[in-house]
Amino acid sequence: MTRRYLSSGLLFLSMSAAAGGFQSGPQSARLLGLGGASTAYTRDIAVMYYNPGAIGLLDSLLHVSVGGMGTARMSSFVGTDSRRQTRQELQPQPSGYFYAASRVAPKVSVGLSINQPFGYKTVWPGDWEGRSVVQEARLATVYVQPTVAYQINDNFSVGAGFIYAYGDLRQSRALGQYDNRSTQALFEGSGNGYGANIGLYGRTADNLSFGISFRTPVTLKMDNGKATYSGVPAIDAGRFPTSAGFRTDIELPSTLSVGLADRMTKNLLVTFDFNLTSWSRYDSLNFELDNASRVTSGRRYEDAMAFRVGAEYTATPTLTLRAGLSYDETPVRDEYITADLPDANLIGGSLGLSLAIKPNLLLDMGYSYSRGGERRARVNIAREAISSIDGTYRTAVHTAAVGVSYSFGGRASRATQQ
Repeated sequence: MTRRYLSSGLLFLSMSAAAGGFQSGPQSARLLGLGGASTAYTRDIAVMYYNPGAIGLLDSLLHVSVGGMGTARMSSFVGTDSRRQTRQELQPQPSGYFYAASRVAPKVSVGLSINQPFGYKTVWPGDWEGRSVVQEARLATVYVQPTVAYQINDNFSVGAGFIYAYGDLRQSRALGQYDNRSTQALFEGSGNGYGANIGLYGRTADNLSFGISFRTPVTLKMDNGKATYSGVPAIDAGRFPTSAGFRTDIELPSTLSVGLADRMTKNLLVTFDFNLTSWSRYDSLNFELDNASRVTSGRRYEDAMAFRVGAEYTATPTLTLRAGLSYDETPVRDEYITADLPDANLIGGSLGLSLAIKPNLLLDMGYSYSRGGERRARVNIAREAISSIDGTYRTAVHTAAVGVSYSFGGRASRATQQ
């Protein structure tokens, strides 16, 4: 058989609810234009999410940044035996961000970060050959991070943030063991969790700065999960009840980041980031059902690295241009590729700009495109814990962002001097 369908709907959920490699793009229009090289970049208060210590050298103004983003993850699939190509339906996942920061004491700055750093949305046509594996998969998260930073001296500062996270998921698939294509399984749940973020920022010379940060993992505890089955024959109603509850934990990874920023000329700033993300937390997922039964699924994800470089050029007093390159490793091993999020190593490029509408008001825009290599999914009968379909995936990701930055009482072009 070219495909293997698992009969347990809840086991399907355990496969798809926590797919790896679903970290969203850089969480502001400026940082998107830089390719995400942000750990030592202090010209955008969004840096507090990537390095809380970087706002420790903030000036006395109140800075606010708000914007919207959209991500379209476009994958195609070619079946091994059918040789039929299927493309995902184009349904971009919207998100947004809000940041505010100010100095409140001679050496103390505070800030608030609200963004959506993890998530994905995958929708396949209703009649595609893998409909019994997945038809729709969506995960959305929101991180709220109040932050405080302390200026040690003129060149060094440290900071920390408390993270409250909320997430919700939705998964649907057809029950392929029945001839009736309207027989469906739908899974929905939501939950929250807590974490922390710490960082150090320093300037070692007039033109060179660095940053180091660590964001802890977060466990989203979903205790209100609901599985709904429709169109199931009466003889199997006990196996697939109309409605059933479940609980699970979704593990969001930690990230260690190291960054450099070098002002190479008066108008040119170059940034570099290295990130290590602990996707290996997905060793297994455990689902506890209302009837006290337990479903366990092995994942065996791997920790993944990312490398990012960005450049910012001040073209005129009112126009700043940005560009970036990035390479993101996938944490998903070949034997664990699934249709809900067919991940791959991604090579990306980005462009962005800031336009000064007023001295204290900037319009920020950014766009990035990433493309992954071909991934081959193989069905292994010996691996009961993997729901997949035999074939080849290709993936490309488009992300666009638009935002505004405002500084009360002064210029908005730079939150701190760099």
